[in-house]
Amino acid sequence: MEKLTADDAFELGNQFRDAAIALRDWRIDNRGSLSRSQWDELDEREITLLNTASSLYTGAIGLILRDSQASLARLQSSVENAKSTIKHIAKFKQALDLASALVLFAGAVTSGNAAGIPAAIVALEDAASAIVNSAGSESS
Repeated sequence: MEKLTADDAFELGNQFRDAAIALRDWRIDNRGSLSRSQWDELDEREITLLNTASSLYTGAIGLILRDSQASLARLQSSVENAKSTIKHIAKFKQALDLASALVLFAGAVTSGNAAGIPAAIVALEDAASAIVNSAGSESS
């Protein structure tokens, strides 16, 4: 895989930022059902995602992902899917699982961990799928 370009890194940073904002919105919408520790835990994940976006904006322009089997389109699609899944979160554990998977994914991307990126994508897709499947089974 070729180097992540400046435009690619900026777009990926935008997607992490947007995912963090969507997670914040969910946290605020569900504040009445969250304990203080759950609120704080999600807040911490949100901050980590925002810091990751910032890191991508400032330091990951030259990040090399050539050893990864994941294409930029799959990276972007995974984050976009996670963002759209946030509105289907029904329980704190789902929010925490998705946020944790996003943080794992962000860490693999920003560190250039080519071996960890595919596993992080799978974890993110699994967390998003569990939420969507749970939402689908509740509406049946």
